[in-house]
Amino acid sequence: MDISFSPRSYSKILLHATRYPHKAVNGVLLGVCDSNDNGKMRILDAIPLFHQCLGLAPMLEVALTQIDFYCQRQKINIVGYYQANENIEDKSPDFIAYKIAEKVNDCFKRSILVMLDNSKMDSECKEVALDVYSISDNKWRLEKDWQLVGGDVTLALVSELIIGKTFQSLIDFDNHLDDISQDWLNIPINKLVELTTS
Repeated sequence: MDISFSPRSYSKILLHATRYPHKAVNGVLLGVCDSNDNGKMRILDAIPLFHQCLGLAPMLEVALTQIDFYCQRQKINIVGYYQANENIEDKSPDFIAYKIAEKVNDCFKRSILVMLDNSKMDSECKEVALDVYSISDNKWRLEKDWQLVGGDVTLALVSELIIGKTFQSLIDFDNHLDDISQDWLNIPINKLVELTTS
């Protein structure tokens, strides 16, 4: 599968993990996909979900319902799930990662599972810190054929955002559920990324 991550999606995944370095975090990936089985998948955005209880079913249902409604209006899909584990040495999917990724896959058959490699995360962002899995024969397998749009330029952008402490303004669904005036779409961060990459 040919998969590409936009600067916006990659930035928000890393900013979410940077905001809560002492906790596990997760979220969903939004994008579009060619209709054929080997077509391109473009990850356009990442929606940060939780930093407290990653797999709490009622909260997850509320979040996915709101995100799905947003996707229908934008003509995009929930195409994947991401997670960063609490332990810096642990980059493997756990029970929660598999369970939520399978739920996403029930709705979108070519979905992906993304794990952050915490050991590659630092403020300099010299290398891509994601491991991407796709499902094949009912098993999640490491995917080699994917790219970060913008490459080193996007890594430099994320480094600037982290050094500039942009992560402090990132809103996930935990924040939104505590105060519904906080917008989980993170439009100010989206605009900042677009302004920097245009």
